[in-house]
Amino acid sequence: MLCRKSSVLEFIGAVFSGAVLVIGIIAGIGPQNFNTMSHGIRRNHEYWVATTCFLADAVLILIGCIGLSLTNSKLFILLINIIGVAFLSYYLWIKVRDFNKPHNIKFNHEILSKKAAILRALGLTWLNPLVFIDTIVVIGGASTHHNGWQHTAFTLGALLGDFIWLYGLTLISRTFAEKLNRPQVWMLIDVSTIILVAIILIKMISYFLL
Repeated sequence: MLCRKSSVLEFIGAVFSGAVLVIGIIAGIGPQNFNTMSHGIRRNHEYWVATTCFLADAVLILIGCIGLSLTNSKLFILLINIIGVAFLSYYLWIKVRDFNKPHNIKFNHEILSKKAAILRALGLTWLNPLVFIDTIVVIGGASTHHNGWQHTAFTLGALLGDFIWLYGLTLISRTFAEKLNRPQVWMLIDVSTIILVAIILIKMISYFLL
């Protein structure tokens, strides 16, 4: 009974780990998030855009997690993880350097057709090199530290985190459009991102020390 309870807790822990990793990485105002917020604020096919971004991200996350899990080269996996740590270190430094700088975010009022909105969302995901680094290198690399069903749980958690972030961002943007572009909001986003990324970075570095 205790063994079964422990397995369930480990499964939940792996799911949580994957979800937090993804949210920490993507919780910044990059092209994809900015576009998602813009559609939410304008209420312009916002859930189609969120769904497109999620499915596009999911493909890359699965490629990273499943692809690297099938790789037999320990040297290659180590290299991927080193690149992931280096990228997160640089990302964290950028966030700390630019902390509390004014975010001059201007949302336009352009209304797109459903087809155009979906194509733009796809382009901002699959034509952005940083998305490939986030999903295949960082998330996929982190997944290699989990084996068996824990790897499956981590992958599910990564997908869940992406889902929660994109649909949550859409819902918040749609509901609180007039309050989003305030200094206090951006400071909260910056602080949360810095804390999450720092925790993730420390955890990834700890894998090398075990």
